[in-house]
Amino acid sequence: MTFISAWGPFIITILYTITACILGYSAKGKLDMDKMENWSSSGNTMGVIVMIFLTGAGNVSSYTFLGAPGWGYSRGVACLYVVVYMAFIVYACYLMSPRVTRLALKSGYRTQAEGIGARFESPFLRILCGIVGAFAVIGNSLVQVIGSGNILNVMSHGAIPLWLGELIIVSAIAFYVYKSGLRAIGWTNVLQGVMMFCLSILVGLFVVYTAIGNLNITEAFKTLQETSPQYLTLPGAMNNFPPIYWTTSILISVFSFWPQFWVWAAGAKDEDTARRQYLYVPIFYFVMIPMMIVGLVCVFAYTEFSGDSTDQVALQYCLDKLPWWMAGLLGAGILAASQSSAEPQFHTSTFTITHDVITPIAKLSPEKEGRLQRKLLLIVIFFIAFPLSVTNPGELVNILLVCYGFIGQLFPCMLGVLCWPRATKTGAIAGLAAGVLVVALFNIVWPNPLYVHAGIWGLLVNLPVFIVVSLFTKPASEETLRKFFPDYIMDQLYEEV
Repeated sequence: MTFISAWGPFIITILYTITACILGYSAKGKLDMDKMENWSSSGNTMGVIVMIFLTGAGNVSSYTFLGAPGWGYSRGVACLYVVVYMAFIVYACYLMSPRVTRLALKSGYRTQAEGIGARFESPFLRILCGIVGAFAVIGNSLVQVIGSGNILNVMSHGAIPLWLGELIIVSAIAFYVYKSGLRAIGWTNVLQGVMMFCLSILVGLFVVYTAIGNLNITEAFKTLQETSPQYLTLPGAMNNFPPIYWTTSILISVFSFWPQFWVWAAGAKDEDTARRQYLYVPIFYFVMIPMMIVGLVCVFAYTEFSGDSTDQVALQYCLDKLPWWMAGLLGAGILAASQSSAEPQFHTSTFTITHDVITPIAKLSPEKEGRLQRKLLLIVIFFIAFPLSVTNPGELVNILLVCYGFIGQLFPCMLGVLCWPRATKTGAIAGLAAGVLVVALFNIVWPNPLYVHAGIWGLLVNLPVFIVVSLFTKPASEETLRKFFPDYIMDQLYEEV
């Protein structure tokens, strides 16, 4: 093996990281990033093209390039749950994001917790939602950090341990997000999005060709059916993903409107931009299909795989079977997927903690908040996310599913913000507290009883408590409700009264 074939993929991957750092660092332009609204929302300057890539690339994470092939290789078609829920979540965001943009432009609500707290006239609920949201987002960021460590570990043939690979990438992200905020995330996601879209298709075709000698995907699936048919039906090859868990995993994902979705919508130029982006974002999600096929093909084409984690199977196959430059480009593409999701997750969790937890308690001025949030970014990355990722708490997909269970408990609060004027702060607090407690118990003590996702159990408690308590307690004032609901609805409600 020559030097270039051995280390060429690693060099390409590192060169991509350097390029992303340069692009992200220069993204700030003339904006003063010490101002809270510029660092957090890019001063509402992002147009539809940047928004498409911000949302599309931001949602295509290490799961797509590492977790999905890994689950395809170890479990089979269970990995396809993400294709279904992404289709539904785009529709949900198409309906909700323009409303969020309107609230941000009209009333200045920059975060999900701030909007919920204002709607229910409750600083305590704002803090509670900020804590729950930040916890789930930081947990989700572990998927990206661990994925980044896997990439550099495999590309360097083990010379770079997982912890060091994770540290290198989070340091790069901290460098340009600290400098340029959401604007850096938007600019780098354009580069990352183009790379991911092109490389996933190219790599998928290469893998099928090397496995069966042609590009006939139907033949690849016939081969899989003949050799390992258990991979093509639920509950999957490991017999641990039955249809009810598959279905409830999709449902809890659909109910999850992540805090970064609100921040992205708040950064749009106008409502039309927030709406139009979701007409095109689904095209971007086609990148998931080729990588899932790669994992399924590896079941019969890469039986000699002996890596530490099945999350590494696609990358290791490409290193062993494909030209070095193709493996290098794939490594850069996977790193792009990891960074494009980790960036907004670090940014949003930092912004939420500062804006919705610390500022209401400490009564910070906007100037002090703007300076603090950038410093807090470094704490979130280096003293929370990085140490947790080093523990490597589980497979990437499993970490993701746990986080969805917690963030899904904010769904009733979002109903109160966007759909139900009668909802009250007491109902929201009671429902959220009950739901989070159930999710915690059904992840730690009794994992997913009856194969129903813990997040769905949480909602089955959360929603009834939210509705019943709201009906017996006092709603928000008319003045507050008119900020969130159209006049024709409010006029009808108060005419009836």
